[in-house]
Amino acid sequence: MLVSKDEQSSGWEVSTIMATPITTVLCDLDGTLIDSRRDIALAFQHALCHIVEGILPDEATIAQHIGKPLEHMARELGYHFAPPQLTLFLETYRSHYAASGARHTRPYPGVMATLHALASLRCGVVTTKAQEQAEAVLCHLHLTSFFQHIQGWVPGLQLKPAPDSVIAALAALNCAPQQALMVGDTAADILAGKAAGLKTCAVTYGFGALEELQHCQPDYVIDTFSDLVRLVAGP
Repeated sequence: MLVSKDEQSSGWEVSTIMATPITTVLCDLDGTLIDSRRDIALAFQHALCHIVEGILPDEATIAQHIGKPLEHMARELGYHFAPPQLTLFLETYRSHYAASGARHTRPYPGVMATLHALASLRCGVVTTKAQEQAEAVLCHLHLTSFFQHIQGWVPGLQLKPAPDSVIAALAALNCAPQQALMVGDTAADILAGKAAGLKTCAVTYGFGALEELQHCQPDYVIDTFSDLVRLVAGP
C-alpha cells in the first residue's frame, strides 16, 4: 500500500500520485534496495571477535541498527571502543565484508522491475557504505546501470542523518531538491532527505522500525518498492 501524510494530521491516507513532479529518485541501499542483513551481521560479528570476548549480538539484533555508521552501530550495541580498537574494528569489518562478496545479499522483491520502470528518471544511491563497497555490491547484483550516481561514504563527508551526502548526490545529478525524492528504510534516511529539502518516502520492509519512521513524518510510506512507480507517476 502507498500512503501519504495529511498535513492537517488526519492520519495516513491512500495516495496514488505526487503533487510536484519528481525528476530524480535517491535511494538508500541496505534495507531499501537490498536485503544485506546476513552479510553485514557476519562481518560485524567477525570484527567484534577481534576485539571483545563473550557472547556476540545475534543477526536480528545487529540488523536493527543497519543503516547507521558502523561506529554508531557498535556504540548502540554497548561497545565503546578506544581509538585504536575502533580503527581495528572498522578495518577488520571492511576487509571481511569486501572478501565475502555479498554472497547472502539479494535485491528486495520488485526492485529490478521497478528500476526498469523508472528508467525515464534520474536515479541515485545514497548510502553509509564506504564508496568502494557500495559500488562493488551494486556491481555484484547487476544494479549499477540503473543509477546515474552512487554516493557512498568518503573521508570528510558527514553521513545521514546529516544532509551532506544527499546534497552531494543532488549536485552530481544536477538536480534541485524540490524535484527529488529520498527513499529509505530508517529515520536517518528521512531526516537527511528533509534536511536537504527533498520529499521523503519511507519503506516499511527494511531494517527501520515503523514507529521511528512515522515519528520523522515522511511525506510518503510504502510497503513494497514497487509502489514507487505509482508514487512518482504524476497526474
